[in-house]
Amino acid sequence: MSVRQLVVAALLSAITIFLGMTGYGFIPLIIMNATILHIPTIIGSITAGRRVGMIVGFMFGVFSFVRTLQAPSALMLFAVQYNVVADAVICIVPRILIGVIAYELYKHLKLREPVRVATTAVATTICHTVLFLGSFTALVGVPYAEAQGIPFMNVINIMAGITVVNGIPEAIVSGLIVTPIVMALHRAGLKAN
Repeated sequence: MSVRQLVVAALLSAITIFLGMTGYGFIPLIIMNATILHIPTIIGSITAGRRVGMIVGFMFGVFSFVRTLQAPSALMLFAVQYNVVADAVICIVPRILIGVIAYELYKHLKLREPVRVATTAVATTICHTVLFLGSFTALVGVPYAEAQGIPFMNVINIMAGITVVNGIPEAIVSGLIVTPIVMALHRAGLKAN
């Protein structure tokens, strides 16, 4: 990694740590926490490359995991109580992957720059929501269904509902926040190769 990439990773990780520690990065909803902690990861991937996005995504995942140990949402409380390792995987792995997804989407989209950035931010946010909820479903969905006394298909329906209710607004917010920031950083000369 170049010095520039290390600096960008450190700065965006610090922003992620701040958002994670203060709780400003999590918006509590009824059974889940909506988040804006993925935004520094997307910005890092687009402006400094895949590795920077993965580092910042890892920091996001770690703070998400710590948050589930301190003040979990209703779903994540079950994951923590059922298997803390599964909870760690659910929190960390999808967040690392969004660094890769954002970089690859941005790299391969052939659109005007503002549309390219906005599309990357929106699509990556939706992928993040699907990966996170999909990980929950795959790792603890069956035990969760058994504990709640509901069919597994209901868990899938719950996850689909959360994806629509949380994921779409998060994606819109992401596009609105990421686009002007990345465009300003690009004008300042910060762009992934």
